[in-house]
Amino acid sequence: MDKREKARAVLDILEREFPDAKTALDHTNPLELLVSTILSAQATDKLVNKVTATLFKKYRTAADYAGAELSELERDIGSVNFFRNKAKNLKACGERIASAHKGRVPETLEELVE
Repeated sequence: MDKREKARAVLDILEREFPDAKTALDHTNPLELLVSTILSAQATDKLVNKVTATLFKKYRTAADYAGAELSELERDIGSVNFFRNKAKNLKACGERIASAHKGRVPETLEELVE
């Protein structure tokens, strides 16, 4: 059994055992989920959801994050722990997605490394 088959087997078990599992992070698209996940390290989901409620209105695309002034992005997420590093990571992530993936969050590992 290769890694892909093992991963599929584990995912099948998890889906069977936890059929209604979902993230507590509010999001409407893959970019929002990625941003929420970056912000969630060392932060509660409740706090992340509070911050992203306004953040997602301001930054709608990867290019928006890429083009953001770092100091402004830091202010926008300032209530989240490690906001300076997270702002740098959000900006870099936006740049990478905008340039290497035409603004679309990759859906597979293969797409990510292309």
